[in-house]
Amino acid sequence: MKMEELKKLLQEKHSFYNKAKIRLEKELSTLPKGTITKRKISNQYYYYLAYRKDSKVHQDYIGKTEPVKLSKQFDRRRQLEKELREVKIALKMLRSVRPKYE
Repeated sequence: MKMEELKKLLQEKHSFYNKAKIRLEKELSTLPKGTITKRKISNQYYYYLAYRKDSKVHQDYIGKTEPVKLSKQFDRRRQLEKELREVKIALKMLRSVRPKYE
């Protein structure tokens, strides 16, 4: 593989991961932060949204039924956060190699 081909490949990969990072961050910004907690009070379960605001943990009442849609959004958020961590690692590796060849 010629040096120019290698440079082009590295640039393509860098561009790919940058676009992936932007896409993931954009989708993450639309999803709620926090977690669902369940409390049992007098043999009845109540669901709350727990999240951090500044340095304090807040809990907002959701209802007596399990919030399925919200649970799916939190699952999606965790999946995207994992992907974003992997993309950031790939970008860091590419950045460490890139200056040597430019």
